[in-house]
Amino acid sequence: MDIYLNFKSEARSAIAFYEEVFETKATEISTYGEMPGMEEMNLTDEVRQMIINARMTIYGTRVMFADNPEGVAPELIVGNNVSLVIQTDTEETTRLFKKLSENGTINMDLDAVPWAKLYGMVTDQFGVNWQLNCA
Repeated sequence: MDIYLNFKSEARSAIAFYEEVFETKATEISTYGEMPGMEEMNLTDEVRQMIINARMTIYGTRVMFADNPEGVAPELIVGNNVSLVIQTDTEETTRLFKKLSENGTINMDLDAVPWAKLYGMVTDQFGVNWQLNCA
């Protein structure tokens, strides 16, 4: 299973942020302007530069990214129906939690819980919900 993250227009910024947090690189980055048939849609220069698809591997899981510009892609409704869970067995959990919470919201402080040495929940600056679990 893969994970797909959609953004209104922040995919490029989100990719840069997650590349730094998870020390990885996005690949296969494609823009709306590179897609066949888009020239007939009279896209603005801003939309032409938006990301239609990008891939990144985070701890062995493929995460894909896209912008959903109004009038070109389905309406994006940011909600809390998806959480990404990072399972680690090291204290790297603390570093990730700190980085993900920058300009975000801590929903549950990182602390020991019955099932893990450390567990915490954060919504990052892009509205993506994360659960970090250090077994």
